[in-house]
Amino acid sequence: MTRMFKDFMIQFNRTYRSPAEQRRRFGIFTQSLLVARRLQETELGTGQYGVTRFSDWTGGDAPSCPAAQHPLAPRWVSLLSPQGKKCGSCWAFAAVANIESLWNIHFHQPRNLSVQEVLDCSWCGAGCKGGYVWDAFTTVLQRRGLTSEDAYPYTGRKETCHNLSEPAAYIQGFQTLPGDEKEIAAHVATKGPITVTLNSAAMKPLVKSCSPDHVDHVVLLMGLNELGVWRYWVIKNSWGEGWGEKVSGVCMGLGSGHRGSSPTG
Repeated sequence: MTRMFKDFMIQFNRTYRSPAEQRRRFGIFTQSLLVARRLQETELGTGQYGVTRFSDWTGGDAPSCPAAQHPLAPRWVSLLSPQGKKCGSCWAFAAVANIESLWNIHFHQPRNLSVQEVLDCSWCGAGCKGGYVWDAFTTVLQRRGLTSEDAYPYTGRKETCHNLSEPAAYIQGFQTLPGDEKEIAAHVATKGPITVTLNSAAMKPLVKSCSPDHVDHVVLLMGLNELGVWRYWVIKNSWGEGWGEKVSGVCMGLGSGHRGSSPTG
């Protein structure tokens, strides 16, 4: 374990402010690896567990969007028609990914849209401080669409809003969905991905409890896998390729007690 932890520190360029902090992180790393081994032994052939850049983190260390913790924040958001630096931009990434997905579903035209434009031009000024997904959709509505990522690239910090060329995609509105998870699954299966606000602790294997009343992260909900007695939501996350399954993010257990909201575009 000690050798693996040293290799981990080198691979992910980890330094700690004191020997006591390093010992604490080594303890978290050890527990995380043991849990990963147990999960690997019992998984059904769909997941791979092991050391990642987050192996020395607890659930409270995960990057989040602070403003999304509001107790009235809707959990489920869906369009009806047509991601380095420490920046609480998950709300913008998830909203833009939703627009890209629905645009491709409806028009068969792949789009890589600008997250930075949403950060810079947010009508409520949320930027990297974290925000609500409906802020992102409202910004897109006010700007009559979004430009491409190539034209307006991501910098990971809020900058001056720029007005560029014609938008590469647009939406017509957004709506709040009901919180019933069967309805949510049916919506995703028949109409496409939706944007959800969740408790990021649910994505950490060491977390023993996950309150649905604490929401601090926004992702794109892409589907539901049913493997025997196990049911998993499939999400697209915005923490980079060093986390999750690189393409679609992570599979997480199906929870209960969620309220719902959805954008219409």
